[in-house]
Amino acid sequence: MVYSSEPTHPTVNPYYLRPLSPVKLLKLLDQLVLDKQLKEPANQIFSGKGINDASRTDIDCPLVDLTTTLGFPRNRRALVVDDSPTVRKQLELELEASNIHVDSAETGETGLNLMDKNYYDIIFLDVMLPGVDGYQVCKNIKKNPSLRQTPVVMLTSKSSPFDRVRGTLAGCDTYLTKPVDYQAFKQVLEKYEV
Repeated sequence: MVYSSEPTHPTVNPYYLRPLSPVKLLKLLDQLVLDKQLKEPANQIFSGKGINDASRTDIDCPLVDLTTTLGFPRNRRALVVDDSPTVRKQLELELEASNIHVDSAETGETGLNLMDKNYYDIIFLDVMLPGVDGYQVCKNIKKNPSLRQTPVVMLTSKSSPFDRVRGTLAGCDTYLTKPVDYQAFKQVLEKYEV
């Protein structure tokens, strides 16, 4: 159990029972730091010492909560890479119903270009794509330090154990079989807190 002895923001639960995911722990810590910052003067970077007297531990290096800023949710973004316009549209409608902005790409190359220009909270990736296939796109995502932590959900009509192993070896975080079950899709969004 993680416990905060100081009073926190009314929306922060000071008690979290196991299992405590790293994402939940970081959100809790971010909120606690944000609460502490709101109590202290905004221009106080050092703890009462002059710049020359400050040690490394005196510097206030806040973690910024990317999920909220003073209670307002941030814009969540998803990328859907699939050569089927029907699948892209279906996922777009489902994600937008959850207030998630969606970009879509028809090819792996287009998807990689979008990833270079934008930040995404989650990527839905078809295996069978024209040009670069989904496995290779996934490998490229996981090799890139700025994208490595982004969850990649493989979407495919191939459901053999071999295909799942191949997806795991490519670095995908979750593997969903088309047609995608609505409950499984919602569980993925909850799992990655998108």
